[in-house]
Amino acid sequence: MTARRKGNITKFRRDKRLAVVGGLRSLALLGLLATMVFCIFEYREDLNPQNFRRIAAYLASAGRSGEFTGYRFESGLDSVYAPFEAGLAVLSGNTYRYVTALPDGDFTAQMIASNPAVSAGEKQVLLYDRGGKNLAVVNGYAVLWEETLESPVIAAEMNDGGSFCVVTDENGYRAAVAMYDARQNQLYKWYTSDYFVMLASPAPDGRHFAALCLRENAGSVTFTLRGYSVTQEEPVFSVDLPVQEVYSLKHNAAGEAVLICDDGVYIYDGAGGLKAQNSYTRGTLQRFSHQQGQMPWLALQSGGAGEQVTLRAVDESGETAFEKTYAGSLRAVGGWGDQAALLFQSRLITLDCSGAEPRETVIAVSGARDVVTRRDGRHILVYADRAELVSIEGEES
Repeated sequence: MTARRKGNITKFRRDKRLAVVGGLRSLALLGLLATMVFCIFEYREDLNPQNFRRIAAYLASAGRSGEFTGYRFESGLDSVYAPFEAGLAVLSGNTYRYVTALPDGDFTAQMIASNPAVSAGEKQVLLYDRGGKNLAVVNGYAVLWEETLESPVIAAEMNDGGSFCVVTDENGYRAAVAMYDARQNQLYKWYTSDYFVMLASPAPDGRHFAALCLRENAGSVTFTLRGYSVTQEEPVFSVDLPVQEVYSLKHNAAGEAVLICDDGVYIYDGAGGLKAQNSYTRGTLQRFSHQQGQMPWLALQSGGAGEQVTLRAVDESGETAFEKTYAGSLRAVGGWGDQAALLFQSRLITLDCSGAEPRETVIAVSGARDVVTRRDGRHILVYADRAELVSIEGEES
C-alpha cells in the first residue's frame, strides 16, 4: 500500500462565521451602551426616584385592565383640563396633575398661573399662564421644559407632534409669534408693529404656522390670516378674511388652516388659497369642538319656536360630513374624529360615525356642565367638582 503524500491533501479555509457573529454582537452592545449614555445625558433632568417609580408603574400595568374613571377637582379653584393619553390633564391652583388609573401613576408638578391654560398634543402637554409669563411642557411623568418669558403670553397652541406656537404681547411691538419644535428649541420668531395677533397654530410638519391677525382702521376691525415658514423671513401668504369674528384657528391633517368664524368654516391651503367654505345656513353658531388635525363639530342654534340645535361636522374638503337637529337646551359639545357628544340639561347624546350608519346613544345625566372627547372616542363628563368617564353599555371599562 502506497502512503498518501501530505501535499495532496486539500486545505479548507478557516471558518470565520463565529468571529463575524461575535463582532456583530460586540457592535450591538456598543450601540446599546452609546444609546444608554446618550439617554442619560439628554434626559438627566428627568431621572429621579419618583419618575423611576412612575415609569415602573406604567410598565408593570401594561396589559392590565384599568384606566382613568374619575377625578375630583380641588375645592374653590378654577380648573382647566384636556383629555391626554389614557387620562386627564388638569391645571388649577398652580398645580398640574396628570390623572391616570395606574397605581402610583398620577403625576403632579407646580406651575404658577393666575389664568391657567393647557394645549395637549399626542405625547406632550403645553401649560401656560394666559396674561402671565410662565410656560412649561410636560409628558405623562416629567416636566420636560420650563421657561419664564420676558413678555406676557396672549395664546399658545401645540400640535400632535409636540411643536408649538406662543403669541406674546411683545415690548416695543404689538405682538410676536415664536415657533418651537418638539424638543422646545425656538426655531423662529416673528415680530409685528402692524397687527395685534390673536391666535397662532403650528402646522403638522412643525415647520410652518398660521397667525390670526387683527388691525383697526377708522373704527373698523379687519382680520388677516398670515402663514409663515421657519426657513424664510417674509410670510408665505397674507389673506384678508371676509368675516366679523374668528373663534378658532387649527390645522387639519393635510396641513391646511381651518377657521371657525361667525358665518361659517373657512379652509385655506398652504399657499393661502381659499380651498372651501361651509356656511351656516340653518342657524347661528352656539358652541363647537375643534381639535388639531381633526374636523370641527359645530352646534348651530336654530330659530323659531322651541329650543333646537343642529349638530354639524365639516370634513377636510369643507363638505358637511354629518348633520342632525336635536331638541333641547345645549350645554356643551365634544368631538374627536368621527366621535362626538352633545350635552343637554338632563341627557347626553353620543355619536359614533365610524360605520356605514351613525350610531346614537342617549344617557340620562344630571348636573354636568361640560363634555370632552378623547382620542380613542371615549367621553368625559365634567361637573363642578369632578370629572367622570362616560360608561356606555358594550364598551370595555
